[in-house]
Amino acid sequence: MAQDHKKGVAGATLVISSFTLLSRILGFVRDILIASLLGTSNIADAFFVAFRIPNLFRRLLGEGALSAAFIPVFTQYHLKNSQDEAQEFLNSAFSFFLLILTLLLILGELFTPLLVKATAPGFSRLPHKMALTVSLTRITFPYIFFMGLAILTMALLNALKHFAIPAFSPVLLNISMITALLVAYGKKNIVFALAWGVFIGGVLQLILQIATVYRKGWKLKPTFRIFHPGVLETVTLMLPSVFGLAINQINTFVDTILASLLPPGSVSYLYYANRLVQFPLGLFGIALGTAILPTLSQQQTLEDENAFRETFTFGLSLVLFITLPALAWLLIFATPTISTLFQRAAFTWQAAQATGKALFCYALGLGAFATVKVVVPVFYAQKDMKTPVKVAIATLIVNIVLNLILMIPLKHAGLALATSLASAFNLTVLLILLEKRGQGPNWGAFIKATLRNLPALVLLIGGSLFYLHLAPFHHQAPTIKKATWIGGALLQGGILYLSGAWTAKSQELKVLRDTLLRKTGVKEG
Repeated sequence: MAQDHKKGVAGATLVISSFTLLSRILGFVRDILIASLLGTSNIADAFFVAFRIPNLFRRLLGEGALSAAFIPVFTQYHLKNSQDEAQEFLNSAFSFFLLILTLLLILGELFTPLLVKATAPGFSRLPHKMALTVSLTRITFPYIFFMGLAILTMALLNALKHFAIPAFSPVLLNISMITALLVAYGKKNIVFALAWGVFIGGVLQLILQIATVYRKGWKLKPTFRIFHPGVLETVTLMLPSVFGLAINQINTFVDTILASLLPPGSVSYLYYANRLVQFPLGLFGIALGTAILPTLSQQQTLEDENAFRETFTFGLSLVLFITLPALAWLLIFATPTISTLFQRAAFTWQAAQATGKALFCYALGLGAFATVKVVVPVFYAQKDMKTPVKVAIATLIVNIVLNLILMIPLKHAGLALATSLASAFNLTVLLILLEKRGQGPNWGAFIKATLRNLPALVLLIGGSLFYLHLAPFHHQAPTIKKATWIGGALLQGGILYLSGAWTAKSQELKVLRDTLLRKTGVKEG
């Protein structure tokens, strides 16, 4: 693969990861404010349900499914047809989803009470709580309308390899919600201000995307030709992805049900541990998957098989270069990390230890979780949405079986371990299927890159274990001391890993370094 393609993928990953990090930090600030002002009251419960409903629709009907289906189709029109034909397809897609989202919005507003009852049936026992949730949901539900259109425009910008604005977009939601809380601070109906913060956050994200699309020379004009062949193809490709996302929700639901059968606290242990393992996954795995799809789609459209395979190989090498040190670090510092972040008040050291066990088991699967995010776009770029869904169904069955086997001896940690093992199964099957098609990565180049980076990983593990031995963690220490201890562990681990990779002349590190220098305006070399 040409060096510019490597730097393009690496650069897009850096951009997406940077804004994802900013969004996660602001999201943490938002959650702290909500917890401080609303606590765990009935009002807080009502808001979380009102916020969860449009978010659920966004996940099932928009986000990943729409992007995965739209990008390969638009790339084909953009590269193999005229600009006018690509614009016509875009107008038709915009009009189609505008109509669908409008109908969804109307139905959602009309049947809000039913949606709330289906989502939180227990609220029916408390009429005031139910009424509040319905009122809040009517304010937050339009978020799916604005975000649905915003996601379409984000997919367009990603297809054009413009990643910065789509990656920055979630930051606006957090800023809007934080601002709403600060403006309404001390007022009686602060929860309604928070709901309007969600509404305004959706509006701001849509405005930003549309403005960027126009600056890129594209227009969004409504048209009556909503059943354009490209639109029909996009919708056809979307349906399996939506089904696949629904399977993921079912998987989470099953895990929650089984955890509820275990000793008290099991659901919470898994929740907190999963939130933490999602941080590096969202920061690197999902970011790289988003960055690599447009390049793979372009190479597939141009029928450049060699470049396609090399992009895939580089994606695998890069995702492991980034996530394996995070995996190793979490395995070593799982419980200290949980203790530092959450151990206070009702969250005891015993709870931190139990959550740490779950985090350890989740961390075992981090490499597989992240790598799947790179492998699945290989199928999407070829407009094959069905195969990943079929494998996801098999993975769901494997996960349930492993849950039932492992939850007996290992309790909640068994459920986390089952998730990691099932993800490894998912990854293995997908790679085998690609290999049978003759579309697997260049294993020789991949193994060579992995072996080159292995000494750096060993150096990180050895240094971290020595750090743990030299300066034992004290769970009863003040939070600031524990945070300093964790910060030291992160710093020494990062320095050792990067030093080892640099000494071994890691190609992944070189590409990331050169890309970062270019983006900051510093001359390479």
